[in-house]
Amino acid sequence: MKQGNPLFFLFRKLNWPVGLIIAAILISSLGSLTGLVVPAFTGQMVDKFSLDSINPMFIVLFAGIFILNAVLSGLGLYLLSKIGEKLIFAIRSILWKHIIQLKMPFFDQNESGQLMSRLTDDTKVINEFVSQKLPELFPSVITIVGSLVMLFVMDWQMTLLTFITIPILIMIMIPLGKVMQRISTSTQTEIANFSGLLGRVLTEMRLVKVSNTEQLELNKAHKNLNEIYRLGLKQAKITAVIQPISGVVMLLTIAIILGFGALRISSGAMTAGTLIAMIFYVIQLSMPLVNLTTLATDYRKAVGASSRIHEIMSEPLEDIEQDVHKPIQDGKLSFQHVDFKYDVKPILEDVSFDIQPGTVTAFVGPSGSGKSTIFNIIERMYDIERGDISYGTQSIYDIPLAQWRNKIGYVMQSNSMMNGTIRDNLLYGINREVSDEELINYAKLANCHEFIQEFEDGYDTVVGERGLKLSGGQRQRIDIARSFVKNPDILLLDEATANLDSESERKIQEALETLMENRTTVVIAHRLSTIKKAEQIIFIDGGHVTGRGTHQGLMAEHQKYQEFVHTQNLSD
Repeated sequence: MKQGNPLFFLFRKLNWPVGLIIAAILISSLGSLTGLVVPAFTGQMVDKFSLDSINPMFIVLFAGIFILNAVLSGLGLYLLSKIGEKLIFAIRSILWKHIIQLKMPFFDQNESGQLMSRLTDDTKVINEFVSQKLPELFPSVITIVGSLVMLFVMDWQMTLLTFITIPILIMIMIPLGKVMQRISTSTQTEIANFSGLLGRVLTEMRLVKVSNTEQLELNKAHKNLNEIYRLGLKQAKITAVIQPISGVVMLLTIAIILGFGALRISSGAMTAGTLIAMIFYVIQLSMPLVNLTTLATDYRKAVGASSRIHEIMSEPLEDIEQDVHKPIQDGKLSFQHVDFKYDVKPILEDVSFDIQPGTVTAFVGPSGSGKSTIFNIIERMYDIERGDISYGTQSIYDIPLAQWRNKIGYVMQSNSMMNGTIRDNLLYGINREVSDEELINYAKLANCHEFIQEFEDGYDTVVGERGLKLSGGQRQRIDIARSFVKNPDILLLDEATANLDSESERKIQEALETLMENRTTVVIAHRLSTIKKAEQIIFIDGGHVTGRGTHQGLMAEHQKYQEFVHTQNLSD
């Protein structure tokens, strides 16, 4: 299916300020109309000029028209620019709202730096067109049409002769505009690639340093920058062609007027005042004509920049509306013949199991067997290919997404944190008022109040990007404390403590045991003590459930489970 105009696609999504647009067009139109009177007055003044016949009222009226023209034109341009700024604000807001509601597979396939470029660089190109070039359209059209009408009224023969150059100008501009659109699309793609590279390197700078890959990353950046430079030169060449051509056309037009006008004056067919007025009108035409010719190329650039935004806006969204809440009947969490593929690669095949409420279920199995995928599917980060997942008596896909995720607490292996204070991270995503006493109580339960108090700013300590100012154990305990504050019905726990010291691991295990009380807990288990405590162990191997039962039962009946426990050196 052929893609429509991506810029118009964006415009259709906006709420246009109709009243402001009408007022701006009227004011700017009046400004342009008053500007059309000035050359006519000038011509009359030249024809009737003498020191004895100067009429003071004429001079006052002449000055008044100049002032009125300046005020109306300035006010009209301001209002039109305000409309442009409102529209680009709306475009950025709509795009950001759309991006933040996209499904997880989109973020798996697109770098954050590229998305930031779409939000900033691409919209900047559209902004320049909408807030700077587009507002000049209405005054320019009125000035051109009005000037042409006045020129035809004064001397239609000389006007026709004068504007034989205009079709040539248009024939040159149209193909150049199409080239400019292609270059703009390529430029925005390269800028997005460069932003993606920057985002990737800056977030993993420690890896770059320890791997001595600074020069490699510099070379990659230079490749992007050279391509942006080459495309920038192409744009500069087109601009260097357009502007001189426009200037030459204006000079040629004035030369024709002066030459042909001198003959008309000598034959008595026109007056000197009429000739001067016509020259003024032609000069007055020059800027609007240049604006319109550059408007065409800027429009092509804006279309090119908006094409990738259009692709993002066409991506499917998650339904995260929080207004509608259905009663959720608590019960067992059940996978029923679930298949899941990532792109075309099968990850889970015919997976079925039940997790009873208030129990602990441990998932074990080799790395890459699909344990983390099951967690992601429970959180509905990804859509399953086949089967169903139910909670109580209803499918989890019939439960509003926001309401379902509010029931789940997830202590992640990565311990994701936002750059902000410890307090901000503890309360991140909590939709209720939490007192300081309640927060401190939960922090104590998670064994993190003590180390928080050791910081000079306590709970107002800034943790840095991704929490880098904290140790791994501290980040994990804050993650656990956040789950205490959230008080979820279902707890997903990726129990990854292998890289922590024994003291941190002991405190984390104590906090987790408190957190798991009276909750439906699903654990990716890395410790034998956790596995032994689980009411149910599910062994995942190659995307299939190959064993289910207690530790003793699986040790007796499941050879791969026995091998896994011994070969993985699971600590007790």
